[in-house]
Amino acid sequence: MTTVANFDLYEKTRSYQPPGIRKLVIDGQGGMYGLDSLFYTFEKLPLKDVKWLILADEDVLFLRRVEIVKIIEEMESGDLTVAGVRDGGTMPNRRHNPYVPNTFFCVLDYQNISTIYSRKEIKKQQYSSPKEFAEDLNNLHIEFDATSLYEPYYCFFLWLKRKNHKFLFLDADLLHPDTDELATKVYDLDNKPFLIHTWYARAYGKNAVQTKRIDTIIDAYAPDRNDHNEQAEVFKDEFFKYKLGLRRLKKRIKNKLGKVF
Repeated sequence: MTTVANFDLYEKTRSYQPPGIRKLVIDGQGGMYGLDSLFYTFEKLPLKDVKWLILADEDVLFLRRVEIVKIIEEMESGDLTVAGVRDGGTMPNRRHNPYVPNTFFCVLDYQNISTIYSRKEIKKQQYSSPKEFAEDLNNLHIEFDATSLYEPYYCFFLWLKRKNHKFLFLDADLLHPDTDELATKVYDLDNKPFLIHTWYARAYGKNAVQTKRIDTIIDAYAPDRNDHNEQAEVFKDEFFKYKLGLRRLKKRIKNKLGKVF
């Protein structure tokens, strides 16, 4: 499942996604992403028969697609609910909360999560407590903030952790540390790179430097395209941009009232 803000980039990367897997797209051009995208996924998408849900942004390039299956097998055997890359302590360009993954790539036990899903409960979880989770972070080699609430979607994963669900965290590093402080390579269970996240998908086609950087990565690292032409199922909340605008208006009014009083 990909929340797409840039369909030009998605058309370039879609053919490198694992073949034989149902492809779903949430149209994010109206501003939907992150927590809103997760809510929409669990509340609106037709996923009744789905067990495992793979989240992958449009700027994710899969190098070795079969490794997804191995990660899912590891999750199934270990009773793990989430797999991904820590948003702090692993990637040099992300020094936020190490207890939760960044959603550019995640594998979720959708079937398990959907049985307990509650938007109301999730929205109450955007808080942090020092040393709340009994997890050894001493092996992390990058700075992090264990109390960070940097991303609004953290509450979704903190909710799962507080319900004692187990996570599988994958290792990652910069693709070209000497020349590119953004592009990230993610390692599989055998410590081999299996996907690249370029970052800055929203800038693709709008910013010449970022567009060239992303195209260079795709040209250099993309495997042969899939021979099949698997089409994606596209979903869009036609009213989301209006709801988002109303939300922002309410926030501005609240801020102004706060300054007055």
